[in-house]
Amino acid sequence: MTLMAQAAQAPAAMVHLLDGRQLRLVGGYGLPSQWASTPPASVSSTLSGLVIARGSPVVISDVIADAQVPAEAPKSVMGERAYLGHPIRDADGAVTGVCAVLDRRPRPWQPEHLTAVDHGAKACAGLVIEQHSTVRADETRRLLVALLESLQTGVAACDAAGRLVFSNKANQDLHGELPQDVDLRAWTRQRLASAPTLPPALGPLLRALAGEHLRDVEIMVERPRQRPSTLLADAQPIITADGASLGAVVTMQDVTQQHSAAVLKDCELTIRRLLSGSDTSPADGLLRDVITTVGQMLDWAATEFWAIDEVGNVLRRRLCWTDERNLLPSGSPDRLGQGEGMPGRAWQTSETVWARNLNTDAGSGAQTLDWGMLRSAVAVPVPIGSVTRGVLVCYSAYTEDPDDVRTAVMTGIAAHIGQFLERRRGWDLTAQLGHSRDEYIALVGHEIRTPLTSILSYTTMMIDDPDLPAGDRAEMLRVMQRNTGRLQVIIAKLLDIAGMQSGHVAVESRRMDLSAVVRATVATIRNRSAGRDVTFDIDVPDETILWGDSRRLAQVTDELLANALDWADDGTRIIVAVSTDGPAAQLTVSNTGPVIPTAERERLFQRFFRTPSAISNAIPGTGLGLSLARVIVEQHGGTIIAGTGDEPPGTTITVRLPTERPGR
Repeated sequence: MTLMAQAAQAPAAMVHLLDGRQLRLVGGYGLPSQWASTPPASVSSTLSGLVIARGSPVVISDVIADAQVPAEAPKSVMGERAYLGHPIRDADGAVTGVCAVLDRRPRPWQPEHLTAVDHGAKACAGLVIEQHSTVRADETRRLLVALLESLQTGVAACDAAGRLVFSNKANQDLHGELPQDVDLRAWTRQRLASAPTLPPALGPLLRALAGEHLRDVEIMVERPRQRPSTLLADAQPIITADGASLGAVVTMQDVTQQHSAAVLKDCELTIRRLLSGSDTSPADGLLRDVITTVGQMLDWAATEFWAIDEVGNVLRRRLCWTDERNLLPSGSPDRLGQGEGMPGRAWQTSETVWARNLNTDAGSGAQTLDWGMLRSAVAVPVPIGSVTRGVLVCYSAYTEDPDDVRTAVMTGIAAHIGQFLERRRGWDLTAQLGHSRDEYIALVGHEIRTPLTSILSYTTMMIDDPDLPAGDRAEMLRVMQRNTGRLQVIIAKLLDIAGMQSGHVAVESRRMDLSAVVRATVATIRNRSAGRDVTFDIDVPDETILWGDSRRLAQVTDELLANALDWADDGTRIIVAVSTDGPAAQLTVSNTGPVIPTAERERLFQRFFRTPSAISNAIPGTGLGLSLARVIVEQHGGTIIAGTGDEPPGTTITVRLPTERPGR
């Protein structure tokens, strides 16, 4: 501006830049000191505004006498009288400011003066263009940085020398701070010499720097005590138009949740396939496959299935799976009450229960005080209809944060298990009905028709031949009496079963001693076994108190011991034991003899069922004794099951009965 003022032989010069609808003074020479604090002025109220409006130079010899001066502009600017202004244009030719010289006295302006101001305007235009470019570049850079920082995707870039030039917050959150002002390639080689792992972004970034284009590269990131994270990396080199390398850029996206959701859905579908159409496979085998699949597919350290023991009103661990590390603490209980431990709380609330930290979770102390390497767990109630009948528990070696997706899928898996158990129960009942119908026809056809035929035949003979010898008549009457008694037993058992199942015959629960009932029944069966080489081994405590119907439970004991005696081999023992198991009493009767096949063992307690070997060996029976025993036990709120062993071969029947008073 000094050179411009001198060339124009003017005492003062100034530069205005356009700022919206105002002009801002950005530089001057020879101006009064008070101009430095002059605020931006309206374009229409200044002589420079006239230059901008016209888009061409404005030459004024005397601002007071010149008619082209705007009416609102002052006729004298701080005493200045002469004005010469030239527009400043940007790269696109648009007027962005004014370069002007002033004089305190009126004067004519010569062509060389106009040329000097023109040169000054052009010089200012170059500076303005450069400044605008710098401002725009800075604004673009700030906008780009703000955009990248706002992304949840990690972004990092390096220059051609391998030095980090940018890393946004998301990338730092994923990988931590990356080294600055060093060649990342050399740093990586040094780091690998002392540490087995590198920040995940480095591998893809350096591969891109070497010229590779990467798309959807999956990277697993291990973190202490946390589930591995799954990242997807995209990376590419940055190349100029002439093929020179400017560096490389990598983007990293955390897709752990999406990956987890997909695995959860796959697991649920797998469980559904496992349990669909499974009407013949053993239930425990399928449930074991289910908890194994859940553990392996969802990366749990251990899984358990707890079933409700309705006799004792407790949860019992029915099945368990662990990975190869076997992290489940030893000595943890196999039985839990309502509200005890993770399984008990899920049972009590009928809601999914999470424990983020097992060692600090107060409720988990009922299972163990030292969970070792296990960190978290989830317990999911298994419903059958509207009632919780079991609990699925999964343990993790990682710190787990509960989330709605996993809770929903785990609840869905538990629902599939519940539907399977309910469906299996329905199938079993249907099968039992079918078998009962067939066996009933067989019973009527043989067990009832045969004695009736005998009675009718002898009755007819005695009527037709009144002169029968007394000895023959007495023998016929004895046969008729025996067959009548047999029919009476069948009818009595049928009436008992039907009456108790329909509710017309109820058990009369009183405080009683199961041990006394068992000892009395054993004594009776011993008398019946006279002549048999069978020993009774009794392990019964002095007293086993429970609430029940002693007459009905004596029927159960009699049926079990009589059945054991029928099947016991000579020279063997029948073992009878009574014990208590928490809130339940347990009676077991074992004998040595032929092993009952699994398919037949599951039908032992069905009405009218008799094993093929019982029929072929002519072992007496109606197929109602064990069925009646089951009905009586179930009326007491208990269970009865049959098991077999190979060493020595034989059968064990176990009865479990609640010891607490009904209704409490």
